[in-house]
Amino acid sequence: MLGHGYLNALKKAKSTVYGPAREKVGTLGNIFMDVGTGDADFASIHLGLFGSVESLVSLEGAVITDGHLQVRFPKDVIKHAPNIDPAEELGDEAKEMLERYYAAMDPNTGS
Repeated sequence: MLGHGYLNALKKAKSTVYGPAREKVGTLGNIFMDVGTGDADFASIHLGLFGSVESLVSLEGAVITDGHLQVRFPKDVIKHAPNIDPAEELGDEAKEMLERYYAAMDPNTGS
């Protein structure tokens, strides 16, 4: 998993988030940590013309490349993720819903 310190630095820099083909997805928003492990497991991404839409993306397999975050999912998959309020704490039910969605959309499973 990605370290919180690196992600926090990217967040402060309003870093661009890229998809698997290095296409621009949006701007990094909040970072959500797993309480048990302390690892960052989801992040919110500001999408849309002025970043007015915010969706959560799994950080499973994400990497930091050239000072930016690159996630495993393209923009259209992130845009259609379950609608979870990124300003709220990520509860167990919401986290499970996101994990199921991203597992079904995982490009490595052939789904």
